[in-house]
Amino acid sequence: MNSIFDNAKWITLGRAPGEIRDKINVWEHPLTEEVLKQDIMPGSGIPVFCKKFELKENISRCTIYITSLGCFNLYVNGKRISNDELMPGWTDYNKRVLFYEYDITDAVVSGDANAVAVPVSLGWWSGRISLDMYGDHDLAVICTIKVEYGDGNCEYIYSDTDWKGTFNGPVRYADIWDGEVYDANYDSYAAMSMVDYPCEKLDAASNLFTEFKGVISPKVGPSVSVRDFLDMKPQTATVYNGTEDNGSDFGRVCVVRTLSTPDAAGNIVLRKGEIVNYDLGQNMVGWANFTVRGKKGTTITLRHAEMLNDSGLISRGNDGPDGSVYTSNYRTAKARVKYTLCGEEQESYRPAFTFFGFRYIALSADEDIEIISFKCDTVGSDTPETGHIETSSADINKLYNNILWGQRGNYLSIPTDCPQRDETLGWTGDTQVFVCTGAYNAEVKEFFRKWLQDVRDSQYDSGMYPDVIPTYRTACNGGAAWSDAGIIVPYVVYKMYGDKSIISESYFSMEKYMQWLDTTNMEGPVQTYGDWLAYEPTDTRLISIGYYAYDALLFSKMSGVLSECDDDIYAKNSTKYMELYDKLRNHFCELYLDGEGNMTQTSQTAYLLALKFGLLPEKYQDKAKEALAKKIIDNGYKLSTGFVGTATLCQTLSEIGHSNLAYSLLLQTENPSWLYSIYQGATTVWERWDSYTKEKGFGPIIMNSFNHYAYGVVAEWMYKYMLGIETDETEVGFKHIILQPKPDTRKDEEMPAGQERITWVRGHYESASGMIQAAWSVDGGVFTYNVSVPENTTATLLLPVSEEAISFTIDDKTYDVSQYAKKDNCVMIPLAAGKHEAVCNI
Repeated sequence: MNSIFDNAKWITLGRAPGEIRDKINVWEHPLTEEVLKQDIMPGSGIPVFCKKFELKENISRCTIYITSLGCFNLYVNGKRISNDELMPGWTDYNKRVLFYEYDITDAVVSGDANAVAVPVSLGWWSGRISLDMYGDHDLAVICTIKVEYGDGNCEYIYSDTDWKGTFNGPVRYADIWDGEVYDANYDSYAAMSMVDYPCEKLDAASNLFTEFKGVISPKVGPSVSVRDFLDMKPQTATVYNGTEDNGSDFGRVCVVRTLSTPDAAGNIVLRKGEIVNYDLGQNMVGWANFTVRGKKGTTITLRHAEMLNDSGLISRGNDGPDGSVYTSNYRTAKARVKYTLCGEEQESYRPAFTFFGFRYIALSADEDIEIISFKCDTVGSDTPETGHIETSSADINKLYNNILWGQRGNYLSIPTDCPQRDETLGWTGDTQVFVCTGAYNAEVKEFFRKWLQDVRDSQYDSGMYPDVIPTYRTACNGGAAWSDAGIIVPYVVYKMYGDKSIISESYFSMEKYMQWLDTTNMEGPVQTYGDWLAYEPTDTRLISIGYYAYDALLFSKMSGVLSECDDDIYAKNSTKYMELYDKLRNHFCELYLDGEGNMTQTSQTAYLLALKFGLLPEKYQDKAKEALAKKIIDNGYKLSTGFVGTATLCQTLSEIGHSNLAYSLLLQTENPSWLYSIYQGATTVWERWDSYTKEKGFGPIIMNSFNHYAYGVVAEWMYKYMLGIETDETEVGFKHIILQPKPDTRKDEEMPAGQERITWVRGHYESASGMIQAAWSVDGGVFTYNVSVPENTTATLLLPVSEEAISFTIDDKTYDVSQYAKKDNCVMIPLAAGKHEAVCNI
């Protein structure tokens, strides 16, 4: 326990009288219609911990150190403290909980009485999402208030059994998956934190809580917060009342009126029996924030959805009338809000102990109400955005935007797979394939520092990493391409930010994982998921051995980074695991190459992993490169990869000299492709290439997320090769920048039908070493590249000149191609800090 809590006690109020906790989950219950249609629990009130205390005169500083088992908010003297949300976030509570530190000097009163109130909800600790991973325990708080006086003395107030509490606050029930039930007729938490709040209303006694066995450590990583720059207003508001027959199973909604922005966010009188469907125009993560007027006791219900039913036909997967919200893909997650009015002239509300993944909200009330204003808050970890890309293709710009929104929604305390259904878990395969894209899009170093602490906490004694982190009861463990996140993520984060501590903090955990892999007789991690959701199967053994080799290579490199002399443990491991990498390459070739050097596994993913991980002898690499290209072309310029293959598809194609083929894949609109979902209406990246199709309707509800960022990994290629910004591997953190733009130079005979070339690209990346801006255009065979190299860095430009070119210009000066070294048909040009323009024929 952190020393600041040495004299503080974990305290609990037990459970509210009559409290029932919903235990239904998709992992253990069939998805019957009864289960899918269940309503959110009414609840009996969440615990509120309260303390009144007096302070002396002359306070110089007052600091509160606090955490909880469950999600907490903090109120002092009638004010909510901080803009943090869903504190203390998700950790492996069997091992650790994070505490938060707040300066409350301005909130307390010298020489007078003060009061604090701390409501706590189920959160990740004991809500449905926990699956009792940490036991079916009560909610608890621990707190220390440190008061520093002007004379140098200090005073401490600790959580103990002298704290009081109540369950009679406005939040009656709150759950990560299910939502929030709020009754405004109960006293507010702000009121409970006032000194004059009646003591007799604090009718629940605190008891010591002794079930937590982990450590309390300081908060690390960014807070979860409302991201104000993403304030979302509805694009349309459609009011309907009842249904009418359209020849389908469920019929269609009877539309009363439709409002468009800005009127959709304004005043709407909603009659009893009517429902208003708000369309935000964007699949997002957060909650509704509204102001209403109505009779005391009126209850408003909000249901969240990613899609609307498109026909009312069960054969198309619809679960309700055409035009109503489609919710079956949320499985058992209720994803609802119930708000009961107190009858004030105006009353405003937004949830505080849950979040939702949605595009649509269906709002109804059991009596007439007036909706004065309606918007939605975007909620996520506070990771400032650092990158942007724009192209001549509106479709690619839409794809990039979809990828960015997927990250915004799934980087919330931990990197999750999806934000809406009864899952929302830290699947490590999704995490590792996307981490580099994530680091281009936003400042995520501290976000992943926190998550890598979770990785170490969740690691098994054997050294194996779980496939979900924080670890989860129903997940498999040690799966190839999933558990390897414990090696890949530290390497990528180090490479992007140049911070050795990212490696050093996890080094011995990584070593322990490598030692576990060493017990597998060169077979690697567990053959569990394969190339998840691929259209073409790949041998799971190939994937496991390939990732084992890649782990050995990366661990050898990271050991070398930390080595300070030739005979320290890091140097020895660097040598040891580079030798293992070579052995595994040979092992791979013995299994998957025939006598003539042809691969015996011929899926797109098999070729990609062999080439990306450097598993083939140099003399056979060209065969694999051409075989891969031929497979893609013969497949109609379409991919056939799943999570594993897609993670490296376009990047590998550029690395082996097939950037034009990467453009043909990027601009493909048929299924499967990145643009296919956009043509079906996607505003984020989907879990499946065909989660919904206009032709057939909805995919299977058992696994059909419409916000699942893994396939958005193609943005890594967009930054590295299309825009052309990458860090040098020896001067990481963009101290030395590799500028390698790959323009779209496809000839007419290479162009799939209906595609157009990308003629310009522009964007930026605010790296750890400064802002890098780049832009290129192609006009009449002339390529122009403008770049800004930040101060205190250098760069190498790989300028893509044509075979016939004899010269190029840099900053209006002409140079002879023959005077420069070439790499992959590019001229290698050193650049100093500053703005530069390069022009050449391509």
